[in-house]
Amino acid sequence: MVDFIIGGLVLIAVIFAVRQVIKNQKNGGCAGGCSGCSQGSSCRVYEDLEKEIQEKNKGK
Repeated sequence: MVDFIIGGLVLIAVIFAVRQVIKNQKNGGCAGGCSGCSQGSSCRVYEDLEKEIQEKNKGK
């Protein structure tokens, strides 16, 4: 009986996660990847900053 309860809770969590991804895609938001995303350039800002910090720390 406990297995069904835990399985049901996991299923509900998955359903909510899928709904959120679909909602973000319909609204033009990023759903995990930058290809085809209207805000892809904003996501890359953090990647570029992280690379700069790593390069500066290599010299230390």
